[in-house]
Amino acid sequence: MYTKTEKDKHILFASLRLMICVGHADGYIGSREVDRIHDIVNSEHFTLKERQILMDDIDYPKRPEVIVEDMVDLSQSEKLVMMRKLYHMALIDRKLSPLETKEIARIACLIGISQEKQAQVEEWIREGIAWRDRWKEIVGD
Repeated sequence: MYTKTEKDKHILFASLRLMICVGHADGYIGSREVDRIHDIVNSEHFTLKERQILMDDIDYPKRPEVIVEDMVDLSQSEKLVMMRKLYHMALIDRKLSPLETKEIARIACLIGISQEKQAQVEEWIREGIAWRDRWKEIVGD
């Protein structure tokens, strides 16, 4: 059994690995995505082995099915937060590709998020993108 801190770290580690999968969904992982992964890894206490796994995933991405097999049981809230993090990774380059969206949906299914909840999260994300775009119109960028 994991302590709360150990479970949180395990979830973060799995989230990072799945974020890398999303980053690779459109054929390559961009420098912004890699920089974001490095920022998170450097701000947390990961072992040398964990860091090596993450860096290996960047160069040689794994299938989400393999990563999900090793995950701890997640609450519904933890699953939805993970899905939100996946969208955050996909949006680092300010656009959401159909391949990234498809990969996030696939991962969401693998971790047991219902279609209804996936649709709610996706709608929330799209509303956020629309807000961001409206702000650009307001400030004239």
